[in-house]
Amino acid sequence: MGAGPSAKPLHVVIAGGGIGGLTAALALAQAGLRVTALERAPGFEEVGAGLQLAPNAVRRLRALGLMPALERPSLRPELVRIRGAGDSAEIARIPLGPIAELRWGAPYLVIHRADLLGVLVAACKAHPAIDIMTGTEVVGFAATAGGVEVAARRGAETLRIAADCVIAADGVRSRLRERFGLGFADRPVWSGRTAWRALVPAAQAPDFARKLETGLWLGPRAHLVHYPLRQGDSINVVAISEDAWRADDAPDIWSISGDLTALSPAFARWSPDARGLIAAAPEWRRWPLFDRAPASRWTVPRVGLLGDAAHPMLPFLGQGAGQAIEDASALAAAFQGHPGDVAAALAAYQAARAARAAAVVVASRRQGAIYHLRGPMALARNLVMKRHSANQMLSRLDWLYGE
Repeated sequence: MGAGPSAKPLHVVIAGGGIGGLTAALALAQAGLRVTALERAPGFEEVGAGLQLAPNAVRRLRALGLMPALERPSLRPELVRIRGAGDSAEIARIPLGPIAELRWGAPYLVIHRADLLGVLVAACKAHPAIDIMTGTEVVGFAATAGGVEVAARRGAETLRIAADCVIAADGVRSRLRERFGLGFADRPVWSGRTAWRALVPAAQAPDFARKLETGLWLGPRAHLVHYPLRQGDSINVVAISEDAWRADDAPDIWSISGDLTALSPAFARWSPDARGLIAAAPEWRRWPLFDRAPASRWTVPRVGLLGDAAHPMLPFLGQGAGQAIEDASALAAAFQGHPGDVAAALAAYQAARAARAAAVVVASRRQGAIYHLRGPMALARNLVMKRHSANQMLSRLDWLYGE
């Protein structure tokens, strides 16, 4: 039975205060629900590096009223320039800038993760229906007669929070997903790749890296991505290589310092331009990339998965944040379409998102394999790209950015 006009709004607890969790909090609150977002970190700090926000994500952020706040901290690359690693020669380019907005209904943005998170935190704190609790980790849930009880840990204290629904936005190693009974095989799997991330001060970066564009360099078993951030003051650099390192003994895989001597061998035969940009980085952070199959079931009674908890993906299409934002939008739409009916809303949410997210996961894996080709296969890839017109390059992205 649907809720009447004077019914008390549903209360949703969101486990995780990352981009997906906070976007969901804002979207649900704007849809008329009451939200408590629980983030295990003690605060929202300056962590992470650059993000690419493609038009499919930006359209949804715009619908939440966030574009004015996003304008200042973001940039709009004019194009993606694809180069060969060995000689710096241009293979292809994909126009963005005004073309992206005309074709896909929103701009293509690059932004520091901390800046996007800051915009979301400010919007959530300004909304009277949202309560954010930091330093609080969700550790479990249990069904009750009329809803669900959430168990959370805050320091030495255990909290019990009554809710109508729980959304697990707690990442690739989601503790709540473990409660879905998806089987022993449902666990993160090491991909055999490492992502190295750095911010290079613009004054120390080569001229080509300071241009208002995204650079993509393709080499054997490795690739490099860079673009300017924060009004061009710094350059975000991501180097991804295949190696045997998986950080099994690291207490926190998200904040591991990287040694340039470990990175350099994968790029030793690259052009002086690319190696110069890599050498300009004052420090590196190193992440082992883990893959995980999309959840076969996104919901159990009164609990749903969102973002990396539902469908973690390798970063080769730049869609990790974008797909979490799509989830948040679809979740709010499902609750609007089924007011007061949690079961129907969660079922509609899964139906709207599962196939789409799985397709992006598969496409991201495939793109990584294409990027890291070598020998004759790499030459064939480059030849195909060179023969594609700008419109052909854009049309290959319509399914992803135009959705």
